[in-house]
Amino acid sequence: MSLRLAFPPAAAARAQPLLLRPQRRTFFDFPDASVPQRFTATRRLPHAPKALYKIVSDIDSYRHFLPYCLGSQVTARCPHTNAPTEADLRVGWGQFDETFRSTVTCRPEHLSVEADASQNPLFQKLCARWEIAPAEDTNAAGGSDVKLHVEFKFTNPLYSAVSGAFVPKVAGVMVEAFEQRAKEVLEKIVENKKGL
Repeated sequence: MSLRLAFPPAAAARAQPLLLRPQRRTFFDFPDASVPQRFTATRRLPHAPKALYKIVSDIDSYRHFLPYCLGSQVTARCPHTNAPTEADLRVGWGQFDETFRSTVTCRPEHLSVEADASQNPLFQKLCARWEIAPAEDTNAAGGSDVKLHVEFKFTNPLYSAVSGAFVPKVAGVMVEAFEQRAKEVLEKIVENKKGL
């Protein structure tokens, strides 16, 4: 006995082979490892922009307040302005311990500091940029808006995929640490002036 299917002539012309595509299921929604990841964290602080810029550009002190920063040292300075132009940051958590050499660009006229460690073999791109501006609304007289932009892409795509789960939180933690440092340093200055 044979089974024979018959289609009407018009339906036979429209009949297409059925293509089955395997479904992809993932437990985690990892970012696309082929493009750099970008994150921005922002805070409104009750301090003058120039005072905050001074803290951000003091790279040697990062080891004292930035989470995961085990060491920070300026290795080169501009001969005209004495601003950092190159610095080493040692970063660590768990089994990870890495030192990154960064090219640093300080722009006091724009109240920004940028560090580019893309020459490190672990990364195709690693750039962090701090921007400080006077607060935009009139209710924050004397305050500032501080932004940290982080852009990175690991050389190893697996590292890029896994890092997407925690890097947004790290940027926020860094800004919070900066906020706490500003409070400590700037309030100490105010207290010392009152004591004079």
